[in-house]
Amino acid sequence: MNWWGKLIGTGVGMLGGPVGALAGAALGHLYDKDDPTPQNEQKARILYLAYFFSCAAKVAKADGGISSVEIGATESIMDRMGLNEKTREFAKNVFRKAKASRRSIDEDLKEVGRLIGYEPTVSLSFLGGLFEIVRSNGEKLNEMQVRYLLRGEERLKLPPGTIRTWIRGGYAPPLQDGNEDSLSLEEAYDALGLSASASDKEVKAAYRARAAEFHPDKLKSKNLPDQFIAFANDQLARINEAHQVIRTARGMK
Repeated sequence: MNWWGKLIGTGVGMLGGPVGALAGAALGHLYDKDDPTPQNEQKARILYLAYFFSCAAKVAKADGGISSVEIGATESIMDRMGLNEKTREFAKNVFRKAKASRRSIDEDLKEVGRLIGYEPTVSLSFLGGLFEIVRSNGEKLNEMQVRYLLRGEERLKLPPGTIRTWIRGGYAPPLQDGNEDSLSLEEAYDALGLSASASDKEVKAAYRARAAEFHPDKLKSKNLPDQFIAFANDQLARINEAHQVIRTARGMK
């Protein structure tokens, strides 16, 4: 069974609130009769998109306004998600409505946690997308943006320190044209959540723990959609590179 289909048994049909209502109203319009995917699975995916772009608008706006660069980053994520024209317009509509809404981002985060069943890779991908958008300006995140991301870390039941590690350089953005700048030694330690004073034993333990989160066999067994597999592969590549940079610097075998 497709991973989206598994969500049907986790309470997806009970989700409500403005975002759930918006997704429900759009379902008939977005439902593709030529798509062999069951309608319930399409509903789960539409709900995920609704919550993501609602949270994206709130996080981006938290610094006082939404820049053209942040809008561009949001549209880039739409491209990676492979949204068709109708679904893309739906996502943009959610984003616009969320900008003007007074609904707390905390409510959206609680409901998206229920929707995805707190699956770690999906939770990291969801929060990672929000992080990409607010970091796209190349400016330091303001206090409110950090607070929102930390709230997401808590609501999606991710390990404490995930966001702080990303802020220090531990997040792997999507590869562009197969090119990526090499990690510095400082960034390598951050990617593994370590300080330079960590022992060789601690380096090995941190590497194994982080790599296990994104192991291909583990993800394959969950039958996750391609967008989450791609995210996990980007993170694993960064973890592997970080480990190699540290090993080389220390002369570790």
